[in-house]
Amino acid sequence: MSYHTQFQLTNDSDFNGRCQSAAVQQAATFADHVADAVRRGDTEILSTFVRLNAAGPGIADKVDLGDGIIDQSLVTDPDLLSLTQANWPTVAALYPPVP
Repeated sequence: MSYHTQFQLTNDSDFNGRCQSAAVQQAATFADHVADAVRRGDTEILSTFVRLNAAGPGIADKVDLGDGIIDQSLVTDPDLLSLTQANWPTVAALYPPVP
């Protein structure tokens, strides 16, 4: 795994959009304070999902074409769903509800 590859993935606009879409879709399932923030388009929380998803096990390896280029489309929609679901409690802990 290359941190450079992970960095590239984090900054890939298509990957960003797909991660955000997965979070919005999962907001209906989790229905908590994070879900509310995601539905409002909270950029900090959405960016956190992108960073955590890019750091997911094997994800950077999966997209690395070996020549300094990545292909974010190699991360499947089921991968993103799984990553988003797994990362939801971490994001919720990072951003507790405001009293």
